Amino acid sequence: MAQLTFEFRLQRNLTLQRYEGDLGPRALSVSPEPLWISGVQGSGKTHLLQGLCHQREQEGGRVFYLALDSRDLAPEVLRDLRSFDVLALDGLDHILGEEPWELALYDLINHLAADGATWLVMASQVPLPEAVFALPDVASRCRAMHWLQAGQLSDSEKRRVLMRFADENSLPMPDEVLQFLLDRSPREIGMLINTLTQLADESLRAQRRLTIPFVKEVLRF
Repeated sequence: MAQLTFEFRLQRNLTLQRYEGDLGPRALSVSPEPLWISGVQGSGKTHLLQGLCHQREQEGGRVFYLALDSRDLAPEVLRDLRSFDVLALDGLDHILGEEPWELALYDLINHLAADGATWLVMASQVPLPEAVFALPDVASRCRAMHWLQAGQLSDSEKRRVLMRFADENSLPMPDEVLQFLLDRSPREIGMLINTLTQLADESLRAQRRLTIPFVKEVLRF
């Protein structure tokens, strides 16, 4: 199984316990039936996929997470993936519409359905009802799956995520700065984390505290 060389390691912090929102329990409730998760970039799809893998791994299961955005991958990577309890395929947008990839996906879905031993969880940016497939049979199989849409977190959920990030990085976060970021920065939580990471790096480099003037200077508001 040479294709397992392409396995992506799970990030230790991307657990269900750290995932805000109710998609974790909702996803677990449909296991072991195939699940398609969609959401815009930064909506937490990767976190959810890896969190589901962590959960099963902690229970003693075998899991396999694969991000499909690498140019080094070929459709053959989807072969021989039937020995896992959870199989998570991230970034379906990179293969949809490509007939060789869809043929490989079709074979994989059919084999997993016949075996009934592996929970297939997949994610894309495009909503499942709007996904464009090259092969009608693949479209039919996928549209029969459970579908969850990763939406925007509430401001209170975003606040908890950002405060946890600040605490873990020993970054003092005044309430007024946090509110300023929530009001002015991109709304996707992934983008907010990237913004806060940039501010943390600049704060350390300049040896300056986070203030609204400093945030405006760094982010060029």
